[in-house]
Parts: sequence; structure tokens; C-alpha cells
Amino acid sequence: MKKTTSEVIRNFAPSWFTITMGTGITAILIYTTPYNFKGCKEIGLVIFAFNCLLFTICTVISVLRYTIYPYTFSKMINHPGQSMFIGTIPMGFATIVNSIVFMFPKEENPWAPNLAFILFFVDVFLMLFSCLVVPFYKMAIHKNSFDKMFATWLLPVVPAVVTAASGSVVAQVLDTEKAKLVILLSYIIWGMGVPLSLCIVAFYYSKTVIHTLPPPEMLLSVFLPLGPLGQGSFGIVNLGIAANKLFAASNQDFVPVELIGQVAHAGGALVGLVLWGFGVFWLVMAIASTIYGLKRGKVAFNIGWWGLTFPTGVFISATNTFAKEFSNN
Repeated sequence: MKKTTSEVIRNFAPSWFTITMGTGITAILIYTTPYNFKGCKEIGLVIFAFNCLLFTICTVISVLRYTIYPYTFSKMINHPGQSMFIGTIPMGFATIVNSIVFMFPKEENPWAPNLAFILFFVDVFLMLFSCLVVPFYKMAIHKNSFDKMFATWLLPVVPAVVTAASGSVVAQVLDTEKAKLVILLSYIIWGMGVPLSLCIVAFYYSKTVIHTLPPPEMLLSVFLPLGPLGQGSFGIVNLGIAANKLFAASNQDFVPVELIGQVAHAGGALVGLVLWGFGVFWLVMAIASTIYGLKRGKVAFNIGWWGLTFPTGVFISATNTFAKEFSNN
């Protein structure tokens, strides 16, 4: 049955922003691929433009929904399933922020660093709402049970990991004072997101062991743990790189700032490797679980399949970062 425009607006859910996450990371991976081919930059730019359009459309429809039908916001945030996808908004937005840094070098586009700096703080605001408000609702208002736990519980807190990683990218194109602010804030945000994500991943592992794999319609959610692990790895490594550059150029002499930068760089690489290794385990488990689940029953395509793209993409980004860090070239 064909839906009217008002029905589309009223039923529009935050889960649609998962499309912008997947599209955004695809644009970044194609543009920054180490295996360049003719036209890859142009393809990345086209997908980036398409992602901006998608994000704008989703944002406009969301604003219309909560303006015309204000009761839907309360209904959504009180829903134990729909509210989890609020985190997809700052994560989708972060891909746009990162794309601006990667695709518009400051040497040729002097406006890009300041725009990325401003948008980064917009993303911080969106992230704080997702990471602080939604988990409180999860603890105080939502009705939960261990056997009904899914990897989607990660979605409200992973934005902290993604925003911290975005800060590590933005900081590398800013002047000293702005870079210092973004780096310090990103370390704090990283500390907010990664430990909490690891707690949820541990509970999710226990749930799958005790209560088996998720149902067919949620099957591809097994890839979600790759998100905080891959992006956490990417973020801490790039924060170390940014800190090393910042402190190496610092004129302060009352503390060994150059040594601090070197420690942050080396420590970030080591912590990143540990997270990446944990991610390898979940990648293997996710692939095996998907194959096992597909053999046992028919899985119809649904919007949850977009949950496969972003976690896998950020894990690839972390892998590319390590390749650059440990390359002799």
C-alpha cells in the first residue's frame, strides 16, 4: 500500500541515518584508498556529495516529524529499540566532518579547517545527547532483559568513539591552539566511549553464549562490535600522531612536552593494535555467525543490513592507518 507524505514523515525513524553512516565511510575509503586508480578521487567526491544530500534529507524529515508530530519524540526516546538509533545521527555527521578534512586539503581550501572545527563541535553536542541521555533512559525507563539484549545497545555510546576519532583527524589540520583543544577533548571523549563500549561488548558475548545468536532479522548486528574496536583503534593512533606533531612544535619548556608527544604516539599505536586484535576476533565471529545463520534460515533484506557497512568500513580505516604507520615507505 502506498503511503502518504504525512505517513512517511510521521513514521520516519532515526534508523534511517544508518544509511548516511555507510555511505559516508564508503566515500572516505574510496577517496583515501592506498591503491589509487584513475577516477577514484572523483568517485569519492560524488559519493560524499550524495551522502551530504542523504543526511540533509533525513535531517529535514526528522525536523518535520518532531515539529508537526511532537509526541513522536517522546514515543521514540521511550522506545527501547528506536531510541538506540539516535547514535546514528552523530556518527553519520562525523563522516561528513572527516570527508571535509580528507577531500579538501587546507593548502588548496583554506576554509576547510575552520569549517571542520565548527562542525566537530556540532558533532560533540549531538554525541553528548546520544551518550548521556539515551543510556540514562536505558537504565531508568526502558524495560530490558538479558535474553533480549542485542549489539544495537552499542549504538548510543559508540558516537563517543567516532567523535574522538573525528577529532584526531580534524586536529591535524588546525593551528596550535585549536588543535590542542580538540586533542585534549578527543582524549576525554575517547575515554568516555571505548571503556563503556567494551563493557557492552563483554555483555553481548555473554548473551550470545548463553542465549545463542540473534534472530534472522537482527543477524547482521553481529558486525556492530567492529565499530567501537575499529574506530577506537583508528582514533587512538591518530590522536597519538596529532599529539606528537603538536608537542614537537610546542615552545613550552617547563615540562618535557616533546617526550609526552612521543609517548602518546607510541602508546596510541600499542593500544590501537590491542583493539584491532580484539576486532579481528569479532570479525571472524561475525562472518562465521552470518554464514551459519544464513544456512539455517532465509534472511530478508531490511534496513538493519546497513549496520554491516559502517563497522566494517571503520575497521578497514584502522587497518589502513596501521599500514601507513608501520610502512618503511
